[in-house]
Amino acid sequence: MSSKRCKIHYRKLRRDNDQFPAESLSAKIRHALNTKKGPSRIGESVQHRIAEVPKQEGYRRFLNDFYETDEYVFGDICLFSPGQMQALLQLSADPAHPTLDEVMKAWAIAESKAPAGHEYLHGIAYWLAIGDHFYQIQHVTLQAKAMEEYLTWLLRDQGGVISPNHYVELQAEFDRDQVGSDLGDVRSIEIGGLVPETVRPAPPPAPVGPGRVVEVETHESLGDKIAAGWGKARKIVEDLLGPVEAEKLIESMPPDAALEVTVNIGYRATRRKFGKEFMGNIAAGLRNAPDGELKVRGRDGEIKGDDARLSADMTVRKMSDTSSLLDLESALGQMLEVHRRFLHDGKIVA
Repeated sequence: MSSKRCKIHYRKLRRDNDQFPAESLSAKIRHALNTKKGPSRIGESVQHRIAEVPKQEGYRRFLNDFYETDEYVFGDICLFSPGQMQALLQLSADPAHPTLDEVMKAWAIAESKAPAGHEYLHGIAYWLAIGDHFYQIQHVTLQAKAMEEYLTWLLRDQGGVISPNHYVELQAEFDRDQVGSDLGDVRSIEIGGLVPETVRPAPPPAPVGPGRVVEVETHESLGDKIAAGWGKARKIVEDLLGPVEAEKLIESMPPDAALEVTVNIGYRATRRKFGKEFMGNIAAGLRNAPDGELKVRGRDGEIKGDDARLSADMTVRKMSDTSSLLDLESALGQMLEVHRRFLHDGKIVA
């Protein structure tokens, strides 16, 4: 059976503003699935797990397959739109000796509804929650933001296992193998190839005393602009050397020489560093940026990796050689392996 190379994205439940109760994310998901909704539990009926998609009228998300233990909850999230038609190419044989009109023709595009009792899937994503740790094999239509919305609905609106003022926010973490163990190594953050000013800390006001580098260069020459610049240049030399030494310098100049004055004034300061709190806010604010969009540049100017956020590439078996669906047991096993590696390597803390 063939396999597919998949990127397993890592997120962690954010708790720093009391937006989630004390219990872990996986415990709350398990609690919601075992909550009664009418005569049955939410986990016993797919109809209990279908949610509307905000700002996408007609679309639905639902938790389909899932598996739970005392340690984790694993499942897949599906996206569909009831009754929507699927575009199909109507293939036709090319003539042996086509005319110009025939060459310019294109295959016809038709639309078809799904067979009775079926709906077309627009996307499927696989996920694993272990404590507050969250792993996901994303689909372009089902990324971190979609998971936040669905889990908030499942836990708060459908299951009632978190309060009305609570919600799920899945924050990205920076991969320290790329940004360096010292976050101060980061010199800039690039989003989609751009380095917007909004991701840099605003520079503080220039201090009067030491603490900020200030360089000033003034160039004045004697020649065509002697009359205009002589007074300023002489004043600079006098301030630096004193009136007596300045006079000696000027008198010693050849008649056709030019006087160039360069002044450098500076304070030594430690280099600006990106603090942990700032980096955490960046990781939170950019958690839903597309894969490969968030990069960092280190002190040596090098951009490492294809994305600064923590993730791992793993090989997952497919349902069949021609299928685009992943084998659930293989997807679960590879996510658990990534979790084990991240813990072992110290990239995350249990």
